[in-house]
Amino acid sequence: MTAPLLTLPLLLCLGQTSEPTPTEPPFQARLSFYAFDEDIDADGSATSFHAALEGHTPELASGLRAEATLSFFLSTALTQGIALQDFGSNFRLRYRPSGWEAGEGLTVAVHPITTPRLYMGFTWPVTWERVAFPRRGGNESALELRLSRRRWDAFVALKSANVLDDLRLDFSRRYALLAGGFLDVTPELRLAVKGTVMNRGQVPGAAPQGVELHVPVRGASLGALWHRGEPVGNNVDLTLYTGDPTFFERFFQPEAYPGGFGASVSLEGSLVSQGLLDPETAPPQGRTQTSGAGALEARVKQGFWRAHALAYVRTPGFIQVDVPGFPPYQDFRSGAETRAEVSGTLSSDYHLQAWGLTPGLLLRVTRPASLRNAPLDLPGRNYTAVFHGPNQLDFLPEGVDPKPMVTVKATARWDLGAVAGVLAEVSYTHDPNRTVFEDDVTGIGEPVLQPASEVGVNVLLQARF
Repeated sequence: MTAPLLTLPLLLCLGQTSEPTPTEPPFQARLSFYAFDEDIDADGSATSFHAALEGHTPELASGLRAEATLSFFLSTALTQGIALQDFGSNFRLRYRPSGWEAGEGLTVAVHPITTPRLYMGFTWPVTWERVAFPRRGGNESALELRLSRRRWDAFVALKSANVLDDLRLDFSRRYALLAGGFLDVTPELRLAVKGTVMNRGQVPGAAPQGVELHVPVRGASLGALWHRGEPVGNNVDLTLYTGDPTFFERFFQPEAYPGGFGASVSLEGSLVSQGLLDPETAPPQGRTQTSGAGALEARVKQGFWRAHALAYVRTPGFIQVDVPGFPPYQDFRSGAETRAEVSGTLSSDYHLQAWGLTPGLLLRVTRPASLRNAPLDLPGRNYTAVFHGPNQLDFLPEGVDPKPMVTVKATARWDLGAVAGVLAEVSYTHDPNRTVFEDDVTGIGEPVLQPASEVGVNVLLQARF
């Protein structure tokens, strides 16, 4: 396994973390302040504080080490006080037999509170199952076992949570199994695969009628990565890292600019099926919904200049897969017309070494996913739902079709040595699908189009110790 490949996002997405070197301090702390406002002319701005502490022990026995990561958010709760939210804290035991190389060995990891580090897919826009059980009562914990060798890696993980059973009016324990790994076919080509199987529990809409229906889920993700030359790091696009706990811990790791050429191309696809409620049968019956997503990403570096390109596609069912369904736990109606989301992003930046500053520009064009004949239970109304994310929807007036969205960003990364860093972006978005519901003359709410233009500002500050 070559050193450049160890720095690539596909390896991080598989959950692999580099083995501590003897020169690393036993503890590393990162404190991050994140402020975001997607539209400065509207409500919705927010701030959050993220704290991460990573520690590792010296050898407890020959080849055996213990590691831990504490990661959490501090935010203002709906009532007075401060809310504490876990963001993938975990504890690991690593064992490297004598004669094995650095990075090889057996790892046992416990994720006691949340499990966003264990998921399906590889690239953020098309990842899923960071949360396996949306109706859990308490923590979602996991146990992970991983074996790493020079050219391959394999893992198996078991997620678990107490899930509400509406039929018995009690909580029952459910499990989700994930497994996968990667293989370095050549020093430049890596293939990866993941699979999952689980049962999310009862369908809430069927339980009041005494019908027992479950939500079984089956899915697989395949990925391939080709890399040559110098490793190319992530671009400055904060919207691509929402929900990824490794972002705050690793984004500000220094990137080398030795003056050479580097390039990488990754391709992936995910297919998932789950059992949902058939909205067109009585008494309630189950129906299988199949959905999918794919992504193609390319990165290029020449000297101090970098370019990134990302294209992905997601079906409406895939966007809602972790909710799941729309309406919740229901499949789409047979007569509903669905259209997948297709998005393309181009970005470029240049590193000013003397100042530690990396300014850049980004352009994104997206045709949003949509569902015609959205089920709102309003007779005589025929709205089209536009999906921006899980349960993030706009409903278009009758006769209005979804239109493409365009985003332009000016980005900047400022590295203040090894102790601090700043990310900032100013964006302009033209989204002609924005709506709000307003009462018509009969007192019934109708979707009304809003101004398409919005200007947003995001800032991330981080201090490291």
